[in-house]
Amino acid sequence: MNRMNRRTWLLSAASVAAALAIPFRAVHAHSPYRQWDIFRKKHLQILTSRSDLEGDSIGDEWVALLLERLPLSQAMVSRARDMRRVASLLKTDQAKLAVLSYSDAKAMISGVAGFEEYKPLPLQIMLDNGTHVLVARENLPLHHAYVVTATLLEEARPLHLRVPLDGQLGMSVHPGARSAALGEKLEMPPAEAA
Repeated sequence: MNRMNRRTWLLSAASVAAALAIPFRAVHAHSPYRQWDIFRKKHLQILTSRSDLEGDSIGDEWVALLLERLPLSQAMVSRARDMRRVASLLKTDQAKLAVLSYSDAKAMISGVAGFEEYKPLPLQIMLDNGTHVLVARENLPLHHAYVVTATLLEEARPLHLRVPLDGQLGMSVHPGARSAALGEKLEMPPAEAA
């Protein structure tokens, strides 16, 4: 290969390599996962499902109260298409709180009726209104569970809310919810640690 052909071939090879590398870098530079993680940290999300209209309505009601009393929480309902998606988001720690009917909570915790692949789900109960429960991942920070529970318990009578202190549906009670229900004082972390 003469010098001119070798230079042309090297330039062509370099151009192709550069062209292949640019989309690869661009994909990683613009990944939505970082933005989603930031969004989840800024907004208190309560997961509901479009397949449970009553639970979705309860989620809307609880979020409205949280927004009224805790506007900085930027509370919002996040709706999943079905309960399997709710279980998936909870299992993968993409959601920390969810409103579940008693039957859906039992099925998820026991891993039956289409939820086999999500068992074990690391969930704890926070609140019960008689038909639905607010569940949290075990890693929900203590102070977050405390503030959410205490705030919603202020409206306990009209909402028929209680914290099942002995656990329920195969779940233990989140320690933050227990502390709020018992009226215990909880040391809040500094703002930057929250």
